[in-house]
Amino acid sequence: MIKQGIKNYFKSLKYFFTPLGTMFLGMMLGFSILLPGIVNAASDMITAVKQLADNIDLDVNSMFNQLWDSVKALGWESPLEAIKTMFTSQWLNEELTKILASILGTDFDTFKNQLVDIVKDFGAQVTVNIAIFIFFWILGFATGFSLVKFLIRRDIARRSLFKLVLANVLNSLLSSALVVLSLWLFTLWEYSIIISLILLLILVGIFALLEAYLIHGFKKIKLKDTVNAKNAGLYMLSNLIIFVISICLTLIAVAINKILGLFVGLSLVVIAFIVIELNAEAFVKSKADAALKNDMHTDEVTADTASHK
Repeated sequence: MIKQGIKNYFKSLKYFFTPLGTMFLGMMLGFSILLPGIVNAASDMITAVKQLADNIDLDVNSMFNQLWDSVKALGWESPLEAIKTMFTSQWLNEELTKILASILGTDFDTFKNQLVDIVKDFGAQVTVNIAIFIFFWILGFATGFSLVKFLIRRDIARRSLFKLVLANVLNSLLSSALVVLSLWLFTLWEYSIIISLILLLILVGIFALLEAYLIHGFKKIKLKDTVNAKNAGLYMLSNLIIFVISICLTLIAVAINKILGLFVGLSLVVIAFIVIELNAEAFVKSKADAALKNDMHTDEVTADTASHK
């Protein structure tokens, strides 16, 4: 099972650029709304500031230069944290308020309340556009996940529409059972969370094999030959190895380029999750197919023997 699982993972890496491409497409669509939205918000802010009084002289270049310096001063050694900080309305409001105070001087003190409101309006518009950008990014990620899952399933665990519906029903029932069992143990003993985690790791493997058996192996192979502690352990070990491989590849990519490495890592993890989800089905399906071929071969031999007689 371990060899087959790792083989499925490396074979599925041929779809590496699919989630990466859909993520970037979602980002491009998001940027097509985000950038014009920020430009319009900035234009509205500048116009509102200048309308406060005729004698206000706002140096726009200085304002954006100082804002760019604030962006560069963020801790970019942790890119995600820096981006998260930069795109919060609170950070934008604080930085722009400081910048306007330094540029406008006494004019800022005179119109402080109005300027603070203008900056808040700008921050709110930027936040809305960022939310739209994030939506398109997530949409691209989800589309890539669904598309890659379809492609990988077609390669290693193809199934009919009936089996797809059956799998969703079984998955919902088994997942609910795991949650209820964990909550029940927790109510009995607070520290049972440790036992629950260990039990969950074991049951996840058994339930995955059971679900795969009901979909692909029912009446084709013996239940006890498929759903057992040994196969569950091998399944979990296979999953662990796949995750370790994905993490190692991601760390190599991040070491080369932090930003790009994060996207590479997302794509690798997407493929790892999908392969892990389908490995139990692929394992049971391969055993069922082998049993079917063996039965066919036996029937052929029996028929051939009978014809000679």
